[in-house]
Amino acid sequence: MSDEKVIQTQVQQQEQQQQDQQQTVDMKTYLELVAKMEKMEQMLSQEAEKQKEIEAKQQELFQKQVQLTLRENGLEKFADIVQVSNEDELNDVVKKLSQIVNEIKVETGYVPSDHAKTDEYSKYEKEKNAAGMIAVKLSKLFK
Repeated sequence: MSDEKVIQTQVQQQEQQQQDQQQTVDMKTYLELVAKMEKMEQMLSQEAEKQKEIEAKQQELFQKQVQLTLRENGLEKFADIVQVSNEDELNDVVKKLSQIVNEIKVETGYVPSDHAKTDEYSKYEKEKNAAGMIAVKLSKLFK
């Protein structure tokens, strides 16, 4: 029986050593994975920062494009109130603002009120009244 106990003890010791070795290997693997994970997190944070910078530059570039487009169409005074997020919206806003500005120019443009005086002869001429036109001409002769 003592041989069996010795053998069992040796078997238990060998199993314990194998478990210890396996735990050591698992710990190395774990540490390696943790180190790789930390590197990946750093890379992801750097990529996120780069992406934010790219988006900020794209937004800045688009705002410059908006200002240039408004300037080309003579609408630079509206730059503060124009808020668009893409080129289609920009084109629509430019068209609408151009139409509004043109309508305002037409409405506030010079409209002569007494520039061309209508006389009796012009009045009869528009009505195509030949007798009235002749009467006006003859009345001028006898004045």
